[in-house]
Amino acid sequence: MGSLNLEQLIDDLGCSLLCCKPDSRLSILYASKAFFRTLGYAKDEISALLEEGPEPVLRNNPPVDWERIREEIRAKGFANPELRLIKKDGHHIWASYRVRLQKDQDGAEFFSGVLEDITLRRRSRRQRLEQAQELEALTANVPCGVLRCRSDEFLTLNFVSEGFCRMTGYRRDEIAAEFGSRFIQMIYEKDRDLLLRQAGGRMRRDGAAELTYRIMGKSGRLIWVLDKSRVQEDCNGNVWLYSVLMDITETQKAQEELAATEERYRMILEHAADPVVDFDLKTSRIYYSPAFTARFGTGFPQYGNLMADLPELSLIYEPDRRRLTEKADRLLHGEVLEDDEFRFLGADGVYIWCNVHPAAFFDEQGKAARLIVVISDIDRRKKESIALRQRAEHDLLTGLYNRVTAVGKIEKVIARSEREERHALFVIDIDNFKNVNDRLGHLKGDELIVETAARIKRLFREEDIVGRIGGDEFVVFLRGITSVNLVVKKAECIGNAFRENSISGPVCVSGSVGISFYPYDGNSYEELFRKADAAMYAAKKSGKDSFRVYTSEIDEIARS
Repeated sequence: MGSLNLEQLIDDLGCSLLCCKPDSRLSILYASKAFFRTLGYAKDEISALLEEGPEPVLRNNPPVDWERIREEIRAKGFANPELRLIKKDGHHIWASYRVRLQKDQDGAEFFSGVLEDITLRRRSRRQRLEQAQELEALTANVPCGVLRCRSDEFLTLNFVSEGFCRMTGYRRDEIAAEFGSRFIQMIYEKDRDLLLRQAGGRMRRDGAAELTYRIMGKSGRLIWVLDKSRVQEDCNGNVWLYSVLMDITETQKAQEELAATEERYRMILEHAADPVVDFDLKTSRIYYSPAFTARFGTGFPQYGNLMADLPELSLIYEPDRRRLTEKADRLLHGEVLEDDEFRFLGADGVYIWCNVHPAAFFDEQGKAARLIVVISDIDRRKKESIALRQRAEHDLLTGLYNRVTAVGKIEKVIARSEREERHALFVIDIDNFKNVNDRLGHLKGDELIVETAARIKRLFREEDIVGRIGGDEFVVFLRGITSVNLVVKKAECIGNAFRENSISGPVCVSGSVGISFYPYDGNSYEELFRKADAAMYAAKKSGKDSFRVYTSEIDEIARS
Protein backbone atom coordinates (compact mmCIF):
# COMPACT_ATOMS: atom_id res chain seq x y z
CA MET A 1 0.00 0.00 0.00
CA GLY A 2 1.48 3.38 -1.03
CA SER A 3 2.20 6.19 1.37
CA LEU A 4 -0.79 8.29 2.39
CA ASN A 5 -0.78 11.93 1.20
CA LEU A 6 -2.26 13.67 4.27
CA GLU A 7 -2.63 17.05 2.59
CA GLN A 8 -4.50 15.51 -0.34
CA LEU A 9 -6.76 13.60 2.05
CA ILE A 10 -7.63 16.77 3.97
CA ASP A 11 -8.18 18.61 0.68
CA ASP A 12 -10.56 15.85 -0.49
CA LEU A 13 -12.54 16.30 2.73
CA GLY A 14 -13.06 19.99 1.84
CA CYS A 15 -10.59 21.29 4.44
CA SER A 16 -7.14 22.90 4.41
CA LEU A 17 -4.00 22.95 6.60
CA LEU A 18 -2.78 26.13 8.25
CA CYS A 19 0.26 26.73 10.53
CA CYS A 20 0.92 30.23 11.99
CA LYS A 21 3.33 31.89 14.37
CA PRO A 22 1.72 33.22 17.56
CA ASP A 23 3.06 36.72 16.75
CA SER A 24 1.15 39.96 16.26
CA ARG A 25 0.75 39.29 12.53
CA LEU A 26 -0.09 35.57 12.77
CA SER A 27 2.60 34.98 10.18
CA ILE A 28 1.91 31.98 7.98
CA LEU A 29 4.51 29.23 8.37
CA TYR A 30 2.72 26.82 6.10
CA ALA A 31 -0.65 26.66 4.34
CA SER A 32 -1.94 24.00 1.95
CA LYS A 33 -2.94 24.78 -1.61
CA ALA A 34 -6.62 24.45 -0.64
CA PHE A 35 -6.22 27.39 1.76
CA PHE A 36 -5.02 29.78 -0.94
CA ARG A 37 -7.52 28.37 -3.47
CA THR A 38 -10.44 28.92 -1.10
CA LEU A 39 -9.48 32.57 -0.50
CA GLY A 40 -8.54 33.21 -4.13
CA TYR A 41 -4.94 34.27 -3.41
CA ALA A 42 -1.68 33.12 -4.92
CA LYS A 43 0.78 31.65 -2.43
CA ASP A 44 3.09 34.66 -2.48
CA GLU A 45 0.30 37.25 -2.10
CA ILE A 46 -0.25 36.80 1.65
CA SER A 47 2.24 35.92 4.33
CA ALA A 48 0.17 36.57 7.46
CA LEU A 49 -3.45 36.57 8.59
CA LEU A 50 -3.07 40.00 10.19
CA GLU A 51 -1.06 41.84 7.54
CA GLU A 52 -0.50 45.48 8.29
CA GLY A 53 -2.92 47.77 6.47
CA PRO A 54 -6.67 48.46 6.35
CA GLU A 55 -7.77 45.04 5.01
CA PRO A 56 -6.17 42.05 6.77
CA VAL A 57 -7.29 38.52 5.77
CA LEU A 58 -8.52 37.73 9.28
CA ARG A 59 -11.22 40.17 10.28
CA ASN A 60 -13.28 38.97 13.29
CA ASN A 61 -15.36 41.51 15.18
CA PRO A 62 -14.53 41.46 18.03
CA PRO A 63 -11.01 40.23 17.26
CA VAL A 64 -10.02 36.68 18.24
CA ASP A 65 -8.31 36.57 21.64
CA TRP A 66 -5.34 34.38 20.74
CA GLU A 67 -3.98 34.37 24.29
CA ARG A 68 -7.25 32.84 25.45
CA ILE A 69 -7.00 30.35 22.58
CA ARG A 70 -3.51 29.33 23.81
CA GLU A 71 -4.85 28.85 27.35
CA GLU A 72 -7.74 26.72 26.06
CA ILE A 73 -5.31 24.56 24.08
CA ARG A 74 -3.11 24.03 27.12
CA ALA A 75 -6.18 23.13 29.18
CA LYS A 76 -7.80 20.58 26.89
CA GLY A 77 -5.29 19.95 24.10
CA PHE A 78 -7.04 21.86 21.30
CA ALA A 79 -9.28 24.85 20.54
CA ASN A 80 -11.85 25.47 17.82
CA PRO A 81 -12.25 29.21 17.14
CA GLU A 82 -14.40 30.43 14.24
CA LEU A 83 -12.49 32.77 11.90
CA ARG A 84 -13.94 35.34 9.53
CA LEU A 85 -11.61 35.33 6.50
CA ILE A 86 -11.77 37.91 3.71
CA LYS A 87 -11.36 36.53 0.21
CA LYS A 88 -9.46 38.33 -2.53
CA ASP A 89 -12.75 39.33 -4.22
CA GLY A 90 -13.91 41.09 -1.03
CA HIS A 91 -16.42 38.48 0.07
CA HIS A 92 -15.93 36.67 3.35
CA ILE A 93 -16.21 33.09 4.59
CA TRP A 94 -16.44 31.62 8.06
CA ALA A 95 -14.04 28.81 8.89
CA SER A 96 -13.76 26.50 11.88
CA TYR A 97 -10.06 26.29 12.89
CA ARG A 98 -9.39 23.12 14.89
CA VAL A 99 -5.98 24.07 16.21
CA ARG A 100 -3.24 22.80 18.52
CA LEU A 101 0.12 24.19 19.68
CA GLN A 102 3.20 22.56 18.16
CA LYS A 103 6.93 23.23 18.64
CA ASP A 104 9.52 23.59 15.93
CA GLN A 105 13.08 22.24 16.09
CA ASP A 106 14.17 25.24 18.17
CA GLY A 107 11.35 24.71 20.69
CA ALA A 108 9.34 27.72 19.51
CA GLU A 109 5.54 27.25 19.65
CA PHE A 110 3.30 27.72 16.64
CA PHE A 111 -0.39 27.17 15.84
CA SER A 112 -1.14 24.12 13.68
CA GLY A 113 -4.57 22.99 12.60
CA VAL A 114 -7.25 22.23 10.00
CA LEU A 115 -9.61 24.84 8.52
CA GLU A 116 -13.16 23.88 7.48
CA ASP A 117 -15.54 26.22 5.63
CA ILE A 118 -18.67 26.59 7.83
CA THR A 119 -20.23 29.58 6.08
CA LEU A 120 -23.46 27.79 5.14
CA ARG A 121 -23.69 26.16 8.56
CA ARG A 122 -23.42 29.53 10.34
CA ARG A 123 -25.96 31.07 7.97
CA SER A 124 -28.42 28.26 8.70
CA ARG A 125 -27.77 28.63 12.44
CA ARG A 126 -28.38 32.36 12.24
CA GLN A 127 -31.61 31.86 10.33
CA ARG A 128 -32.87 29.39 12.92
CA LEU A 129 -32.04 31.84 15.70
CA GLU A 130 -33.85 34.67 13.92
CA GLN A 131 -36.88 32.44 13.33
CA ALA A 132 -36.94 31.44 17.00
CA GLN A 133 -36.77 35.10 18.04
CA GLU A 134 -39.58 35.99 15.64
CA LEU A 135 -41.72 33.10 16.93
CA GLU A 136 -41.12 34.18 20.53
CA ALA A 137 -42.08 37.77 19.71
CA LEU A 138 -45.24 36.72 17.83
CA THR A 139 -46.51 34.37 20.55
CA ALA A 140 -45.54 36.33 23.67
CA ASN A 141 -48.94 38.02 24.10
CA VAL A 142 -51.22 35.56 22.29
CA PRO A 143 -53.99 34.32 24.67
CA CYS A 144 -53.30 30.67 23.88
CA GLY A 145 -50.42 28.21 23.85
CA VAL A 146 -48.07 27.79 20.90
CA LEU A 147 -45.79 24.75 20.58
CA ARG A 148 -43.28 23.47 18.08
CA CYS A 149 -42.52 19.75 18.36
CA ARG A 150 -40.55 17.22 16.43
CA SER A 151 -42.82 14.85 14.51
CA ASP A 152 -41.64 11.85 16.53
CA GLU A 153 -43.31 9.38 18.88
CA PHE A 154 -42.66 11.65 21.88
CA LEU A 155 -43.64 14.96 20.23
CA THR A 156 -40.34 16.35 21.54
CA LEU A 157 -40.72 20.05 22.32
CA ASN A 158 -38.48 22.56 20.55
CA PHE A 159 -40.41 25.74 21.41
CA VAL A 160 -42.88 26.55 24.20
CA SER A 161 -44.65 29.93 24.30
CA GLU A 162 -45.29 31.97 27.42
CA GLY A 163 -49.01 31.52 26.78
CA PHE A 164 -48.66 27.74 27.15
CA CYS A 165 -46.75 28.22 30.40
CA ARG A 166 -49.53 30.45 31.73
CA MET A 167 -52.16 27.90 30.64
CA THR A 168 -50.49 24.93 32.38
CA GLY A 169 -48.74 26.70 35.26
CA TYR A 170 -45.35 25.19 34.31
CA ARG A 171 -42.19 27.13 33.56
CA ARG A 172 -40.10 26.05 30.59
CA ASP A 173 -37.36 24.61 32.76
CA GLU A 174 -39.97 22.64 34.76
CA ILE A 175 -41.37 21.14 31.52
CA ALA A 176 -37.86 20.09 30.53
CA ALA A 177 -37.07 18.65 33.97
CA GLU A 178 -40.37 16.89 34.75
CA PHE A 179 -41.38 15.69 31.28
CA GLY A 180 -38.03 15.52 29.50
CA SER A 181 -39.39 18.05 26.96
CA ARG A 182 -41.74 15.29 25.73
CA PHE A 183 -45.15 16.78 25.09
CA ILE A 184 -46.73 13.32 24.90
CA GLN A 185 -46.01 12.98 28.64
CA MET A 186 -48.07 16.12 29.36
CA ILE A 187 -51.12 14.69 27.58
CA TYR A 188 -53.66 12.83 29.72
CA GLU A 189 -52.70 9.15 29.49
CA LYS A 190 -56.11 7.94 28.21
CA ASP A 191 -56.02 10.45 25.35
CA ARG A 192 -52.53 9.69 24.02
CA ASP A 193 -53.25 6.76 21.70
CA LEU A 194 -56.34 8.43 20.26
CA LEU A 195 -54.44 11.66 19.69
CA LEU A 196 -51.57 9.97 17.84
CA ARG A 197 -53.94 7.84 15.76
CA GLN A 198 -56.30 10.64 14.74
CA ALA A 199 -53.55 13.22 14.19
CA GLY A 200 -51.52 10.79 12.08
CA GLY A 201 -54.49 9.87 9.89
CA ARG A 202 -55.59 13.44 9.23
CA MET A 203 -52.11 14.84 8.68
CA ARG A 204 -51.34 12.16 6.09
CA ARG A 205 -54.22 13.55 4.03
CA ASP A 206 -53.57 17.32 4.08
CA GLY A 207 -50.80 18.09 6.60
CA ALA A 208 -53.22 19.66 9.13
CA ALA A 209 -55.37 18.48 12.02
CA GLU A 210 -57.83 19.92 14.54
CA LEU A 211 -58.21 17.84 17.69
CA THR A 212 -59.51 18.09 21.23
CA TYR A 213 -57.85 16.30 24.14
CA ARG A 214 -56.71 16.83 27.73
CA ILE A 215 -53.36 17.87 29.17
CA MET A 216 -52.13 17.88 32.75
CA GLY A 217 -51.78 21.23 34.52
CA LYS A 218 -49.24 21.84 37.27
CA SER A 219 -51.97 21.88 39.89
CA GLY A 220 -53.08 18.39 38.81
CA ARG A 221 -56.24 19.54 37.02
CA LEU A 222 -57.13 18.30 33.56
CA ILE A 223 -57.24 20.99 30.88
CA TRP A 224 -59.33 20.45 27.75
CA VAL A 225 -57.59 22.01 24.75
CA LEU A 226 -58.53 22.57 21.13
CA ASP A 227 -55.35 21.87 19.15
CA LYS A 228 -54.98 23.21 15.62
CA SER A 229 -51.81 21.66 14.21
CA ARG A 230 -49.91 21.69 10.95
CA VAL A 231 -46.82 19.78 9.78
CA GLN A 232 -43.98 21.83 8.24
CA GLU A 233 -40.63 20.73 6.84
CA ASP A 234 -37.69 23.14 7.17
CA CYS A 235 -34.87 23.73 4.69
CA ASN A 236 -32.74 21.04 6.38
CA GLY A 237 -35.38 18.34 5.97
CA ASN A 238 -36.48 18.41 9.63
CA VAL A 239 -40.22 17.80 10.10
CA TRP A 240 -41.89 20.02 12.71
CA LEU A 241 -45.37 20.02 14.18
CA TYR A 242 -46.69 23.53 14.90
CA SER A 243 -49.66 23.62 17.31
CA VAL A 244 -51.91 26.38 18.60
CA LEU A 245 -53.73 25.26 21.77
CA MET A 246 -56.81 26.97 23.23
CA ASP A 247 -58.20 26.18 26.68
CA ILE A 248 -61.81 24.98 26.19
CA THR A 249 -62.24 23.24 29.55
CA GLU A 250 -65.25 25.25 30.70
CA THR A 251 -67.33 24.72 27.61
CA GLN A 252 -66.19 21.29 26.38
CA LYS A 253 -68.58 19.02 28.23
CA ALA A 254 -71.63 21.20 27.68
CA GLN A 255 -70.75 21.61 23.99
CA GLU A 256 -70.33 17.85 23.49
CA GLU A 257 -73.70 17.03 25.02
CA LEU A 258 -75.43 19.86 23.18
CA ALA A 259 -73.77 19.05 19.84
CA ALA A 260 -74.69 15.35 20.03
CA THR A 261 -78.32 16.12 20.87
CA GLU A 262 -78.70 18.91 18.33
CA GLU A 263 -77.05 16.93 15.53
CA ARG A 264 -79.16 13.87 16.19
CA TYR A 265 -82.47 15.69 16.06
CA ARG A 266 -81.36 18.06 13.31
CA MET A 267 -80.70 15.06 11.09
CA ILE A 268 -84.03 13.47 12.02
CA LEU A 269 -85.90 16.70 11.26
CA GLU A 270 -84.04 17.41 8.04
CA HIS A 271 -84.62 13.88 6.76
CA ALA A 272 -88.06 13.30 8.20
CA ALA A 273 -89.17 11.68 4.93
CA ASP A 274 -86.16 9.34 4.91
CA PRO A 275 -85.66 6.30 7.17
CA VAL A 276 -83.34 6.90 10.15
CA VAL A 277 -81.57 4.41 12.45
CA ASP A 278 -80.04 5.68 15.71
CA PHE A 279 -77.74 3.21 17.49
CA ASP A 280 -76.61 4.12 21.01
CA LEU A 281 -73.35 2.19 21.48
CA LYS A 282 -73.32 2.84 25.24
CA THR A 283 -76.77 1.42 26.00
CA SER A 284 -77.10 -0.84 22.90
CA ARG A 285 -80.49 0.75 22.24
CA ILE A 286 -81.54 0.94 18.58
CA TYR A 287 -84.10 3.49 17.39
CA TYR A 288 -85.96 3.17 14.06
CA SER A 289 -87.85 6.18 12.72
CA PRO A 290 -91.46 5.81 11.48
CA ALA A 291 -90.24 6.30 7.91
CA PHE A 292 -87.85 3.34 8.41
CA THR A 293 -90.56 0.93 9.58
CA ALA A 294 -92.89 2.10 6.79
CA ARG A 295 -90.24 1.38 4.16
CA PHE A 296 -88.50 -1.71 5.54
CA GLY A 297 -91.05 -3.22 7.91
CA THR A 298 -91.02 -4.02 11.63
CA GLY A 299 -89.65 -6.76 13.84
CA PHE A 300 -86.10 -5.44 14.06
CA PRO A 301 -84.40 -5.70 17.50
CA GLN A 302 -84.70 -2.68 19.80
CA TYR A 303 -81.54 -3.63 21.68
CA GLY A 304 -78.38 -5.50 20.73
CA ASN A 305 -74.98 -5.23 19.11
CA LEU A 306 -75.85 -3.83 15.71
CA MET A 307 -72.21 -3.85 14.54
CA ALA A 308 -71.85 -7.58 15.32
CA ASP A 309 -75.15 -8.37 13.55
CA LEU A 310 -74.40 -6.43 10.33
CA PRO A 311 -72.58 -9.27 8.48
CA GLU A 312 -75.64 -11.54 8.87
CA LEU A 313 -78.44 -8.92 8.65
CA SER A 314 -80.92 -10.00 5.95
CA LEU A 315 -82.06 -6.39 5.60
CA ILE A 316 -78.87 -5.77 3.60
CA TYR A 317 -78.24 -7.44 0.23
CA GLU A 318 -75.69 -10.18 0.93
CA PRO A 319 -72.96 -9.03 -1.55
CA ASP A 320 -73.10 -5.55 0.07
CA ARG A 321 -72.86 -6.63 3.72
CA ARG A 322 -69.09 -6.95 4.00
CA ARG A 323 -68.45 -3.55 2.41
CA LEU A 324 -71.04 -1.83 4.62
CA THR A 325 -69.63 -3.53 7.76
CA GLU A 326 -66.07 -2.42 6.91
CA LYS A 327 -67.22 1.16 6.31
CA ALA A 328 -69.12 1.28 9.59
CA ASP A 329 -66.06 -0.02 11.45
CA ARG A 330 -63.78 2.62 9.87
CA LEU A 331 -66.32 5.35 10.71
CA LEU A 332 -66.40 4.31 14.38
CA HIS A 333 -62.59 4.47 14.45
CA GLY A 334 -62.57 8.13 13.52
CA GLU A 335 -62.40 8.16 9.73
CA VAL A 336 -64.47 10.71 7.83
CA LEU A 337 -66.44 8.87 5.13
CA GLU A 338 -68.56 9.98 2.20
CA ASP A 339 -72.09 8.70 1.51
CA ASP A 340 -72.28 5.32 -0.22
CA GLU A 341 -74.86 3.18 -2.02
CA PHE A 342 -76.15 -0.21 -0.83
CA ARG A 343 -79.16 -2.48 -1.45
CA PHE A 344 -81.77 -2.95 1.30
CA LEU A 345 -84.70 -5.37 1.51
CA GLY A 346 -87.98 -3.48 1.38
CA ALA A 347 -91.13 -4.42 3.27
CA ASP A 348 -92.47 -5.80 -0.04
CA GLY A 349 -89.62 -8.35 -0.22
CA VAL A 350 -87.76 -6.58 -3.03
CA TYR A 351 -84.23 -5.19 -2.67
CA ILE A 352 -83.89 -1.50 -3.51
CA TRP A 353 -80.89 0.76 -3.98
CA CYS A 354 -80.38 3.27 -1.14
CA ASN A 355 -77.98 6.10 -0.38
CA VAL A 356 -76.54 5.71 3.14
CA HIS A 357 -75.45 8.85 5.03
CA PRO A 358 -73.72 7.82 8.31
CA ALA A 359 -72.57 9.99 11.21
CA ALA A 360 -70.61 8.85 14.27
CA PHE A 361 -70.41 10.72 17.58
CA PHE A 362 -67.67 10.27 20.17
CA ASP A 363 -67.57 10.74 23.95
CA GLU A 364 -65.00 12.70 25.95
CA GLN A 365 -62.66 9.69 25.91
CA GLY A 366 -62.73 9.63 22.12
CA LYS A 367 -64.73 6.40 21.98
CA ALA A 368 -67.66 6.01 19.58
CA ALA A 369 -70.89 6.66 21.51
CA ARG A 370 -73.60 6.94 18.86
CA LEU A 371 -74.13 5.99 15.23
CA ILE A 372 -76.89 7.66 13.23
CA VAL A 373 -77.70 6.49 9.71
CA VAL A 374 -80.02 8.22 7.24
CA ILE A 375 -81.20 6.00 4.37
CA SER A 376 -82.55 7.54 1.15
CA ASP A 377 -84.35 5.59 -1.59
CA ILE A 378 -82.45 6.06 -4.87
CA ASP A 379 -83.65 2.84 -6.53
CA ARG A 380 -85.21 4.40 -9.61
CA ARG A 381 -82.32 6.76 -10.29
CA LYS A 382 -79.73 4.02 -9.67
CA LYS A 383 -81.44 1.52 -11.97
CA GLU A 384 -81.77 4.13 -14.71
CA SER A 385 -78.05 4.87 -14.34
CA ILE A 386 -77.20 1.14 -14.54
CA ALA A 387 -79.41 0.73 -17.61
CA LEU A 388 -77.76 3.69 -19.31
CA ARG A 389 -74.34 2.27 -18.57
CA GLN A 390 -75.42 -1.14 -19.83
CA ARG A 391 -76.64 0.37 -23.10
CA ALA A 392 -73.44 2.35 -23.48
CA GLU A 393 -71.19 -0.67 -22.85
CA HIS A 394 -73.12 -3.48 -24.57
CA ASP A 395 -74.12 -4.42 -28.08
CA LEU A 396 -77.86 -3.82 -28.42
CA LEU A 397 -78.54 -6.94 -30.52
CA THR A 398 -76.59 -9.58 -28.56
CA GLY A 399 -76.06 -8.11 -25.11
CA LEU A 400 -72.32 -8.78 -25.38
CA TYR A 401 -69.76 -6.05 -24.80
CA ASN A 402 -69.49 -3.70 -27.78
CA ARG A 403 -66.18 -3.05 -29.51
CA VAL A 404 -65.17 -0.02 -27.41
CA THR A 405 -65.96 -1.71 -24.09
CA ALA A 406 -64.39 -5.06 -25.02
CA VAL A 407 -61.17 -3.43 -26.23
CA GLY A 408 -61.00 -1.21 -23.13
CA LYS A 409 -61.49 -4.11 -20.72
CA ILE A 410 -58.92 -6.28 -22.52
CA GLU A 411 -56.35 -3.47 -22.48
CA LYS A 412 -56.98 -2.96 -18.75
CA VAL A 413 -56.40 -6.68 -18.02
CA ILE A 414 -53.18 -6.61 -20.08
CA ALA A 415 -51.93 -3.51 -18.24
CA ARG A 416 -52.52 -5.16 -14.85
CA SER A 417 -51.13 -8.58 -15.78
CA GLU A 418 -48.17 -9.98 -13.90
CA ARG A 419 -45.14 -11.22 -15.81
CA GLU A 420 -46.06 -14.88 -15.40
CA GLU A 421 -49.74 -14.53 -16.42
CA ARG A 422 -50.90 -16.01 -19.76
CA HIS A 423 -54.02 -15.14 -21.78
CA ALA A 424 -55.48 -16.03 -25.19
CA LEU A 425 -57.40 -13.87 -27.69
CA PHE A 426 -59.95 -15.53 -30.02
CA VAL A 427 -61.19 -13.74 -33.16
CA ILE A 428 -64.35 -15.48 -34.41
CA ASP A 429 -66.17 -14.94 -37.71
CA ILE A 430 -69.31 -16.60 -39.11
CA ASP A 431 -68.54 -18.30 -42.44
CA ASN A 432 -70.62 -17.28 -45.47
CA PHE A 433 -72.80 -15.00 -43.37
CA LYS A 434 -73.80 -13.02 -46.47
CA ASN A 435 -75.46 -16.16 -47.85
CA VAL A 436 -77.63 -16.37 -44.74
CA ASN A 437 -78.86 -12.81 -45.25
CA ASP A 438 -79.31 -13.24 -49.01
CA ARG A 439 -81.17 -16.58 -48.86
CA LEU A 440 -83.00 -16.45 -45.54
CA GLY A 441 -83.33 -12.70 -44.96
CA HIS A 442 -81.85 -10.24 -42.50
CA LEU A 443 -84.16 -11.29 -39.65
CA LYS A 444 -82.76 -14.83 -39.82
CA GLY A 445 -79.28 -13.31 -40.01
CA ASP A 446 -79.94 -11.40 -36.80
CA GLU A 447 -81.31 -14.57 -35.15
CA LEU A 448 -78.11 -16.40 -36.08
CA ILE A 449 -75.93 -13.62 -34.60
CA VAL A 450 -77.95 -13.60 -31.36
CA GLU A 451 -77.86 -17.41 -31.06
CA THR A 452 -74.13 -17.52 -31.86
CA ALA A 453 -73.40 -14.85 -29.24
CA ALA A 454 -75.36 -16.75 -26.60
CA ARG A 455 -73.63 -20.04 -27.38
CA ILE A 456 -70.15 -18.44 -27.28
CA LYS A 457 -70.97 -16.64 -24.01
CA ARG A 458 -72.00 -19.93 -22.34
CA LEU A 459 -68.63 -21.49 -23.19
CA PHE A 460 -66.66 -19.00 -21.08
CA ARG A 461 -66.42 -17.82 -17.49
CA GLU A 462 -67.74 -14.62 -15.97
CA GLU A 463 -64.23 -13.15 -15.74
CA ASP A 464 -63.49 -13.80 -19.44
CA ILE A 465 -64.29 -10.96 -21.87
CA VAL A 466 -66.71 -11.71 -24.73
CA GLY A 467 -67.62 -9.00 -27.24
CA ARG A 468 -69.14 -8.37 -30.64
CA ILE A 469 -66.82 -6.12 -32.63
CA GLY A 470 -68.49 -6.19 -36.05
CA GLY A 471 -71.48 -7.46 -37.97
CA ASP A 472 -70.65 -11.16 -37.73
CA GLU A 473 -67.33 -10.91 -35.89
CA PHE A 474 -66.67 -11.64 -32.19
CA VAL A 475 -63.70 -11.58 -29.82
CA VAL A 476 -63.10 -13.59 -26.66
CA PHE A 477 -60.28 -12.85 -24.20
CA LEU A 478 -59.64 -16.00 -22.17
CA ARG A 479 -57.86 -14.98 -18.96
CA GLY A 480 -55.33 -16.92 -16.92
CA ILE A 481 -54.84 -19.91 -19.20
CA THR A 482 -52.86 -22.83 -17.77
CA SER A 483 -52.24 -24.80 -20.97
CA VAL A 484 -52.52 -24.62 -24.76
CA ASN A 485 -54.73 -27.73 -24.68
CA LEU A 486 -57.39 -25.75 -22.81
CA VAL A 487 -57.40 -23.13 -25.57
CA VAL A 488 -57.62 -25.79 -28.28
CA LYS A 489 -60.60 -27.42 -26.55
CA LYS A 490 -62.34 -24.04 -26.30
CA ALA A 491 -61.76 -23.47 -30.04
CA GLU A 492 -63.25 -26.91 -30.81
CA CYS A 493 -66.27 -26.10 -28.64
CA ILE A 494 -66.79 -22.86 -30.56
CA GLY A 495 -66.78 -24.83 -33.83
CA ASN A 496 -69.36 -27.28 -32.41
CA ALA A 497 -71.52 -24.36 -31.25
CA PHE A 498 -71.77 -23.13 -34.84
CA ARG A 499 -72.68 -26.58 -36.15
CA GLU A 500 -75.43 -27.01 -33.54
CA ASN A 501 -77.29 -23.84 -34.52
CA SER A 502 -81.05 -23.91 -35.01
CA ILE A 503 -81.02 -22.28 -38.45
CA SER A 504 -82.51 -24.73 -40.98
CA GLY A 505 -82.65 -24.50 -44.74
CA PRO A 506 -80.27 -24.45 -47.66
CA VAL A 507 -77.49 -22.71 -45.75
CA CYS A 508 -74.76 -24.52 -43.83
CA VAL A 509 -73.55 -22.46 -40.83
CA SER A 510 -69.98 -22.69 -39.57
CA GLY A 511 -67.34 -20.43 -38.12
CA SER A 512 -63.63 -19.70 -38.43
CA VAL A 513 -61.48 -18.94 -35.40
CA GLY A 514 -58.03 -17.35 -35.07
CA ILE A 515 -56.04 -17.45 -31.82
CA SER A 516 -53.08 -15.45 -30.46
CA PHE A 517 -51.39 -15.71 -27.07
CA TYR A 518 -50.34 -13.07 -24.56
CA PRO A 519 -47.46 -12.32 -24.11
CA TYR A 520 -45.91 -14.55 -26.80
CA ASP A 521 -47.67 -12.87 -29.72
CA GLY A 522 -47.88 -9.35 -28.32
CA ASN A 523 -48.22 -7.07 -25.28
CA SER A 524 -51.13 -4.98 -26.55
CA TYR A 525 -54.65 -5.62 -27.79
CA GLU A 526 -53.84 -4.17 -31.18
CA GLU A 527 -50.94 -6.57 -31.74
CA LEU A 528 -52.79 -9.59 -30.39
CA PHE A 529 -55.85 -8.79 -32.53
CA ARG A 530 -53.83 -8.34 -35.70
CA LYS A 531 -52.24 -11.76 -35.28
CA ALA A 532 -55.43 -13.55 -34.21
CA ASP A 533 -57.25 -11.91 -37.13
CA ALA A 534 -54.53 -13.14 -39.53
CA ALA A 535 -54.91 -16.66 -38.06
CA MET A 536 -58.70 -16.49 -38.55
CA TYR A 537 -58.29 -15.56 -42.25
CA ALA A 538 -55.79 -18.41 -42.61
CA ALA A 539 -58.52 -20.74 -41.30
CA LYS A 540 -60.94 -19.38 -43.89
CA LYS A 541 -58.39 -19.83 -46.69
CA SER A 542 -57.83 -23.45 -45.65
CA GLY A 543 -61.49 -24.36 -46.08
CA LYS A 544 -63.34 -22.55 -43.25
CA ASP A 545 -65.12 -24.32 -40.35
CA SER A 546 -61.83 -24.57 -38.45
CA PHE A 547 -59.43 -22.73 -36.18
CA ARG A 548 -55.82 -21.69 -36.47
CA VAL A 549 -53.24 -20.64 -33.85
CA TYR A 550 -51.07 -17.76 -35.02
CA THR A 551 -47.56 -18.53 -36.27
CA SER A 552 -45.13 -16.35 -38.20
CA GLU A 553 -45.91 -18.36 -41.36
CA ILE A 554 -49.53 -17.22 -41.17
CA ASP A 555 -48.49 -13.64 -41.95
CA GLU A 556 -47.06 -14.90 -45.23
CA ILE A 557 -50.30 -16.79 -46.01
CA ALA A 558 -52.35 -13.68 -45.19
CA ARG A 559 -50.26 -11.57 -47.57
CA SER A 560 -50.43 -14.07 -50.45
